[in-house]
Amino acid sequence: MVHLTINGKRIRAKEGATLLSVIRKAKISIPTLCFHEALTPRGACRLCSVEVTRAGRSRIVTACNYPVEEGMEVQTHSEAVMRARRVLVELLLARSPQVPLLQELARELGVESVRFRSKKPPDPCILCGLCVQACSEIAGIEAIGFVMRGTQRRIGTEIDPERCVACGACEYICPTGAIRMEMGRIRTMRLSNTGMERFCRYMRMGLLDFMICSNGFECWRCEVDQEMEDRFGTPPVFALKPGRKRELQEIEGMPFLPELYYSEEHVWAKPMGDLIRLGLDAMASYVALGARSVQLSSVGTEISKGTVFAVLERDGKKAGIHSPLSGTVLSANHRVEESPGLSWKDPYGRGWLLMIRPPYPEEVYDLRFGTDARRWFEAKAARFSRALSQWGDPRSSRRGDPGDRLEKRIVEEHWDQLTEFLWGLRC
Repeated sequence: MVHLTINGKRIRAKEGATLLSVIRKAKISIPTLCFHEALTPRGACRLCSVEVTRAGRSRIVTACNYPVEEGMEVQTHSEAVMRARRVLVELLLARSPQVPLLQELARELGVESVRFRSKKPPDPCILCGLCVQACSEIAGIEAIGFVMRGTQRRIGTEIDPERCVACGACEYICPTGAIRMEMGRIRTMRLSNTGMERFCRYMRMGLLDFMICSNGFECWRCEVDQEMEDRFGTPPVFALKPGRKRELQEIEGMPFLPELYYSEEHVWAKPMGDLIRLGLDAMASYVALGARSVQLSSVGTEISKGTVFAVLERDGKKAGIHSPLSGTVLSANHRVEESPGLSWKDPYGRGWLLMIRPPYPEEVYDLRFGTDARRWFEAKAARFSRALSQWGDPRSSRRGDPGDRLEKRIVEEHWDQLTEFLWGLRC
């Protein structure tokens, strides 16, 4: 064990641990963009920089790949550190001004204007390299990589695009949403193969011993694809290494998943390549627990932003749920139609509602995300919780135990009030 001081507090840490891991264990928050637990830390974005003092000398180091040392003093938010972070965010915003994550970081750091200007068109890619590392270290494919140098540097598939197995690791790990898997092109490429060469992508990842695709590489129609995601909670290729699992948070007894986008209609959206999956947040799925039936838009339907795409029905009363996005319905979760309670059991996983192909996928970024989404959810959940507490709500009980029966009874008895609170009774 080594002893060090972080922000004036004496701390013990394991020898060889990185500063970032120790800082996080001490529940101190510092920003990162290029770090992931399953990958080798590179310190590329430098946003995790901290000020380290030893023997009277101070310097700025990247916390993600700097080991702890006996007697070191660390300042995570000194003036020098904050000044460096603000400059870094300014530079990133000059390159990628429309990225919500960078805009949020700028607000947190107090960056009100950008002094730098780029001569190139805005680019959502910040060159953090996470996608390249994931393709190499997680998937073991090495289908993408850095190309060119200097100001022309970018991420490209020129290395060997044919090696791509459509595992989704690069898209999942991208912090800015710059990567969108073009499943249509991948499908066309795979369909050019014949017979035994049409291997399922999970076989190519090493997760299945043998499987030939029978769905024409339309993965959203495949039960195996859904089972893999439900099982691992991440793109399944991350199961090969300890990738980041779903980091569910609890707010007022309601689960909240920060990596999703949320609408005022209590609908979440999850970008998946050029497709988007839609579902109900925890409050809406709680109300769905008391529905007699759930009616979803059928496959092939063109839904428009602001129109009803799902209807909850109980005793002749209906609550219509409006879509936050436009698109063509590619898949509907019939398991929720058969058992509405599934939405409450697993609102952000097996309880999803629709998979759509939007004409303008970038519109998802207009929805609430990150800190904005959490604050909105906190405010709504607090009001929702106060209403439920009047009726003896047992949400502290575990899902699946006898408390669920009481939950369902409460929702059934107060169906009108709950649907009015969330959406108003409409169809």
